[in-house]
Amino acid sequence: MKVIRILKDKFKNKMSYDELYAINNLKHYFCQINWLKTLWFNFKTLPFKQAIKFPFIVSYNVKIRKTGKIELPESIHLGMVSIGVVKIMEYDSNSNPTYFTNNGTLKIRGNVKIHPGVKLFIKSKACLDLGARVNVGSNSKIICYKNIQIGNDFRMSWEGQIFDTDFHFLYNIEKDKHYPRNKPVIIGNNVFIGNRCTIGKGTSIPNGSVISCVSKVSGIFDKEGENLLISGNPATVIKKGVNIGSGWFLEEEAKTAKLLEE
Repeated sequence: MKVIRILKDKFKNKMSYDELYAINNLKHYFCQINWLKTLWFNFKTLPFKQAIKFPFIVSYNVKIRKTGKIELPESIHLGMVSIGVVKIMEYDSNSNPTYFTNNGTLKIRGNVKIHPGVKLFIKSKACLDLGARVNVGSNSKIICYKNIQIGNDFRMSWEGQIFDTDFHFLYNIEKDKHYPRNKPVIIGNNVFIGNRCTIGKGTSIPNGSVISCVSKVSGIFDKEGENLLISGNPATVIKKGVNIGSGWFLEEEAKTAKLLEE
């Protein structure tokens, strides 16, 4: 912890916000990191020049089944991607196992937090593309059979689900026709998904949108514009012109909280 503090102080003026954010996580959750598993994961999945920077940090209770292919941006830093380490809230637990199974390709474009209890599965030949500052909430599931794209500044609360597959075929008896079970999911920038939401195959969510908790979302919403409040089962647009902000920039949320309390 002392080493991290020294590094932080020494390079404070040269670090980006995302780098400082990652260093703070390392400092706060140092004891939750399994350094042997972290060492193995980085050097197993990445070229030496990337692995030596330790962009991934991995918790004790992470079950790594397949590492697959991982693509990172040109600029990477220590602790850029945390798997099962960082809790959403202090009353969350690191005891729930996190499952990481990558049989295809995982693209990461910036800081990513995969909270404890997440189940992440990428099928062979499938691609999961994560933007910068992506936050996958505790006990959530991302199951990728074809293609899932998630933009920058994304947050998903507890127990959310994103599927680009139905896992089965739907058969139309009258037309003697099978419907495809896999369709890509595209989620724009600065999207917030509330707790216990399900995002189904073939869904497209525009920038700045908010998905209300316990919603079942399916379909293309881009024609409605951006900054939508989407809610219900099946989900529909119930309001336009809203935005929830980014939880990565904590000082901004602190200013808003203070303003509302006055």
